[in-house]
Amino acid sequence: MAKNWYSIQVWSGKEEEIRQRFEAYLEERGLRDKIEQIFVPPPKEIEVVFSPEKQVKRRFYSGYFLVYGEVDEELKAVLKSWDGVLDVVGGDKLYFFRTEEVEKLRSSLIVEEIKPKPRYQFTVGDKVKIVEGPFANFIGTVEEVKPDKGKVRVLVSIFGRETPVDIDFTNLQKI
Repeated sequence: MAKNWYSIQVWSGKEEEIRQRFEAYLEERGLRDKIEQIFVPPPKEIEVVFSPEKQVKRRFYSGYFLVYGEVDEELKAVLKSWDGVLDVVGGDKLYFFRTEEVEKLRSSLIVEEIKPKPRYQFTVGDKVKIVEGPFANFIGTVEEVKPDKGKVRVLVSIFGRETPVDIDFTNLQKI
């Protein structure tokens, strides 16, 4: 049997759990030589929701992972019988994944550095408190919002003069 790419459709959020279970099953049964690669798409971005402490990972291709190897009907049946696995697609003429397509997908999903994308709503004129950094505990007024950079220009009083400082969304708190 020739090796092909297969897509395992699973419940969203269960990709890693089922991948680990699949690897354990292969090791137990001595079938590890049948499967060459298992690829779970990594999280593409992290959104900061309300505070830096609470971060939510979002998967780019939620509910899928890819397997390269020889997946026979018996292995497909075992996978489909597990809770959380919806379907096994690929290997035949109807659902054929080429290695070049999968490699292109994999390279587009590799993220070197994941930068937080805050979901704060600041508007010009808002009173804010700086909670972190060199200006911690200063109170100021929002002068400009830069959502593309994740920063806000805040006017703070330093030695009796209004001074503009650029602060990250994550370091601010509305008053």
